[in-house]
Amino acid sequence: MFSVKIPLRRLLIGLLLVGCMATYLLFSQERGPSPQPKNEANRQASPYELLAKGVVSSAPFEVQFKSAALRLEIRNLIMGRGETESIPTPSRVLLEVRQGGVTTTINQEKRSRSQGDFWVVDKGSTFTIQNSGEAAVLRAIYIFEGSR
Repeated sequence: MFSVKIPLRRLLIGLLLVGCMATYLLFSQERGPSPQPKNEANRQASPYELLAKGVVSSAPFEVQFKSAALRLEIRNLIMGRGETESIPTPSRVLLEVRQGGVTTTINQEKRSRSQGDFWVVDKGSTFTIQNSGEAAVLRAIYIFEGSR
């Protein structure tokens, strides 16, 4: 039907160019990340900080009220099985059990808390948490009153 005549020289040059491009593309593809040396300088910062022995805290999400001298710091507290050391209470703290069940001790008063429970810990109180389950997650809202 159709007769296409391509000179042999052009065909070979074209095939050679296609082969070179394919080789270039094959070797220029991004390779997976190479293993990083295991030293402190290359570690990423963790989004959690140790609040007290036995419990970690997410970085605080801060809310400053413009209409009142009030600031909130919202954190998630996460712990495994065991008991914490005394957790600092620099302000009044509103807590909620988000996952699991815990036993709290506030000023030597023990109380069981389950998912969905809310309670308040006053500033300067002695506060510990005991978790007999696998993991517990608590929402802590620190309430700072007065000017910053």
